[in-house]
Amino acid sequence: MRLGFGLACVCLALGGCAAGGSEEDSGGTGGATGGTSSGGGGGVGNGGGWAGNSGSGGAAGASGAAGAAGSPSGGGGTTSGGGTGGTPSGGGGTTSGGGTGGAPSGGGGTTSGGGTGGGTSNPICLATQAGAYCGNDAMKNADANTLYQCPGANKPPTSSTPCPNGCVVEAAGTADHCKAVTTPGTYKLPWKPGVTMSLTQDCNDSCCNDHVNDDKYAWDFANGGAFTVVAARGGTVTHLKINSTSGCGSSSCANQANFIVIDHGDGTHSTYLHLGGMTLSAGISCGATVQQGQSLAKAGTTGWSTGVHLHFQVSKNPAGAATCECGSAGTGCGAATVPWSSFWSTPTYPTVAVEFVEWSAASNCANRRITMPASQNG
Repeated sequence: MRLGFGLACVCLALGGCAAGGSEEDSGGTGGATGGTSSGGGGGVGNGGGWAGNSGSGGAAGASGAAGAAGSPSGGGGTTSGGGTGGTPSGGGGTTSGGGTGGAPSGGGGTTSGGGTGGGTSNPICLATQAGAYCGNDAMKNADANTLYQCPGANKPPTSSTPCPNGCVVEAAGTADHCKAVTTPGTYKLPWKPGVTMSLTQDCNDSCCNDHVNDDKYAWDFANGGAFTVVAARGGTVTHLKINSTSGCGSSSCANQANFIVIDHGDGTHSTYLHLGGMTLSAGISCGATVQQGQSLAKAGTTGWSTGVHLHFQVSKNPAGAATCECGSAGTGCGAATVPWSSFWSTPTYPTVAVEFVEWSAASNCANRRITMPASQNG
């Protein structure tokens, strides 16, 4: 579900991703114009005797239209016109027209006109499973640093996306993706090691008309219980509210959400949303410094939410925003009050792509419903 400012509720359906391949036709070898020595008429070297390196054979040999092989002809003269059979000729005299020596040419030479080679202009998918594939994964004659959308085997891709930072090949059944441009700093998954977790709504997900646009890089995590949320990255707590104990599946409950926001000191901050009421961990207060892996609170279902989960995102810091609006303990605001403008994403201050140590593909959004990798955050 979408909160009034683009917040997401949990989507519980699990699913997978598809993958696919390519082949590319190369341009033909050889020229389209001109044969080995085409051109004017008569003699061994058609088009003007033994063609010269310059390929000018076709221009000579204008006189002497036929010239029977082996006999002088072409309008008189012993060797003018067509010339004697087997003797290089073309337009008058034994060697007039194209001259002697040189490689055969005449209209373009052996490789003029079309030229050799072809490049990667016609990639073809090879895998039967439709989906996203890097050029070096189940593709032929494709660019390894381009991501192709494949409809099936032996078909051209429907679209392609250049990957400036490289293309990442995933295991079978998981879509390949461009390597994301990430923010500075190292993130780890925001729960303790040994806890099983599912991705219930992906970034840029098509399910609920949220996690899109300026809120594109946001994820929902759930495991069916109120798991402990830990800091994905260290920093300073700048916004905190923890006194709400309610929520619902409607936008009317959006302002009942609990949250913790951590500023990372580089112009970005992490938001942890839908936290359980009055579940703040020891040592956590607004203005406090926290370390990566430190316990923050329990996951909950406060605000616009239909089940216990954590909504996580990293955004750019709004300029001049107030901090600690709900006091150091996070209980100074009304239970149905959220100062969204102080930390929530906007077109000017959008969410940003991140990688986690355990999950480098986080920001390669693909409507995923997966079991998450094991957390190393502890």
